Amino acid sequence: MAARSVLVFTVFMLASAAGAQNAPKSVWDGVYSLEQADRGKATYDRFCSVCHGSGLTGSPGGPPLLGSDFAYTFGDQPVAELVQFIKLRMPVENPDSLSPQQATNIAAHILRGNGFPAGPKDLSTDFDAQADIVIKIKQ
Repeated sequence: MAARSVLVFTVFMLASAAGAQNAPKSVWDGVYSLEQADRGKATYDRFCSVCHGSGLTGSPGGPPLLGSDFAYTFGDQPVAELVQFIKLRMPVENPDSLSPQQATNIAAHILRGNGFPAGPKDLSTDFDAQADIVIKIKQ
């Protein structure tokens, strides 16, 4: 009986560990680098700030990309949704003109602006990798 309990416990612990490894990442896991966010800010300043404001705060030409406005639009969505929105729909006067890297870097800048922590590596431009990261507003 004791051996069976140990076996059940061991299987349960292994399954839990495997499940944790397969769980989606969140933006709280440091999914972009500070350097990438800096590159994103430079691109944002060039292509986005005229509509969304220099501090992501919005203007008459575009909504804020911070706080509750950001949370309402992108909360609980995969990072891929944010990147694809930027890539395919922005800038409004010339949609789909940004490269995948530029759109990803801008997303990193927006994530930093919303207080999500940086990590050691850049956010990948790979759609599937981005789709595995959830924008969780609260940790």
